[in-house]
Amino acid sequence: MNKNKNAGYFEKTGGVLWNLFASLKLSVFLFASITLSSIAGTFIPDKMGLIKFLHGKSIYLIKAVDFLELYDIYFSWWFVLLIITLGFNIICCSIERLPGVFKIVFKKPFPISAPRIESFDLKARESIDGDFDFLVSNVRKYFFKKRMPVYESQSLEAFTCTSEKGRWTRLGVYVTHFGFLLLIAGGLIGNLMGFSGSIEIPEKEEKSVVNLYKNKGIIDLGFNVYCESFKIERYENGSPRSYESKVVFKEKQKEVKKDVIRVNKPVKYNKIKFIQSGYGRKLEGSVNIGLYKMSDNSKAAEFDVNEGDVVVFPDGRTKFTLFSFRPNFHISKLNLGETFIGFIFKDNKEIPVALPVGNPGFDRHRRGDFFLKIESFKTKNYTSLQVNKDPGVNIVYLGFIFLISGCFISFFMRHK
Repeated sequence: MNKNKNAGYFEKTGGVLWNLFASLKLSVFLFASITLSSIAGTFIPDKMGLIKFLHGKSIYLIKAVDFLELYDIYFSWWFVLLIITLGFNIICCSIERLPGVFKIVFKKPFPISAPRIESFDLKARESIDGDFDFLVSNVRKYFFKKRMPVYESQSLEAFTCTSEKGRWTRLGVYVTHFGFLLLIAGGLIGNLMGFSGSIEIPEKEEKSVVNLYKNKGIIDLGFNVYCESFKIERYENGSPRSYESKVVFKEKQKEVKKDVIRVNKPVKYNKIKFIQSGYGRKLEGSVNIGLYKMSDNSKAAEFDVNEGDVVVFPDGRTKFTLFSFRPNFHISKLNLGETFIGFIFKDNKEIPVALPVGNPGFDRHRRGDFFLKIESFKTKNYTSLQVNKDPGVNIVYLGFIFLISGCFISFFMRHK
């Protein structure tokens, strides 16, 4: 008795869930939710922007933003769940309606009887003088020229026929559904198994670690990319015209493949695409910085500093930290060119410092007992490569083919 009750409960619950997921109303709701979320994703800033926005805000708001992953909507758990639910909804809608469509599509047409024709509201009658067999022959020839098969019935009283073309076009909407499912599947595969990031490789050096976009961490490629050389061509005014990187892919320190990565000419290796996206210069080794007295411009000290190093001034109270080297540094609208960025820590205060190479006396504007000046340093070129892996991209392309084909069948081909 209890088993029967449980069976009835589960059967009823299953029916309710099936009706829900096979509902067109759910389809409209999911499409609207995904569309609105996609629009919102274009306006909401990335993780760093949200951190600045949420500074000083309520802890509950911060937790809500973090839980909903609003800093990366398109890869958030709830956005992926919406897409998966839409795919399941499309499958259920198709299963619910497809058997009836199959019956219509594959059912053999039958000739309509004369009494049935007489019952139609929309009909026309014409009287033609001529031999009956000749008229029947012309009817067959007419449909043959139209490439429409004829299903006929003939008796002593009448000759009737039915001709049909494009019955299969009713399946166009399901071809579109299949295209949507392939797009969803390809997107999910790319999301779960792919990645997108960048890697910066100085000349004559090799790297294997990619920095993922949107502060998602790092990933090891499992092989090394060696930058053999970097070449840049410029216009007469000095602006870059083209640039390319000669790279070597290494497996266990053995050269496997050599290639040249150019702008708009990516290279693929191990199903990973490498795209030339930028270039720059970085500090090689240490930089020699001179410390001068503000009063008489005499040199008080000299330091060889690497990025991240901390040095103490002769007064014992002032510390300087070298933060980074910027090949093209701007302050407001002023371009300082090659500049070293650092911080001076004095009297529990942190003061930002910019040391332009082309303007040795720039630090005098900071005022104080000492000013800093760059004495000597070395730099080397590096190439910046965009690194993408998307195992679902071919499935997405196939989905677009089915999607476009289904739309073409539905809108430009019809049943006659």
